[in-house]
Amino acid sequence: MQQFGLNLKNMRVVLILTLVVFSSCDYYIVKNYNERVGVIRSSFFNTDKSFQPCFKEEIFPYYYGRKTVSFAKGKDALRKYFLENYNSKGVNNESGYVTIRFIINCHGKAGRYEMHQLGRDFKKKKFNKNISDQLMQLTMGLQDWIPIEFYGDRYDSFYHLSFKIQNGELYEILP
Repeated sequence: MQQFGLNLKNMRVVLILTLVVFSSCDYYIVKNYNERVGVIRSSFFNTDKSFQPCFKEEIFPYYYGRKTVSFAKGKDALRKYFLENYNSKGVNNESGYVTIRFIINCHGKAGRYEMHQLGRDFKKKKFNKNISDQLMQLTMGLQDWIPIEFYGDRYDSFYHLSFKIQNGELYEILP
């Protein structure tokens, strides 16, 4: 081994580095991790059972692609839809954020909805059902989505809408 410039101490270092490299590769090579950050697990969603993503393994964030996911009628129409249809139903003591995440498949159909609710302090909170159920129903009513596109091919993607609620009223819609 001396002819290669490796003594026993250097061989130990090389062996340890090799083990570290191969054990870190385990995450990507040996184990099949289909769930990544942003995955909406089937146990969490509220959707029509007939909804299916086009590609089980490849669901991209909405901002990837040459053409990103968008609402066909535009952001202004999306905002107008919620502002015209949302009604606080007399609930005026609720403030915080409601985020609804979902998948838009390659055909522009939406499904696998999940909701997250936070107070103004960004801690988990349960909103009055008049607010949370209404926002979910309004979001599920949106039909005109344009899917993400790479080089002329359409794919599935995640999307989210966040609603800022202030004293029961719909104050802001993001993104």
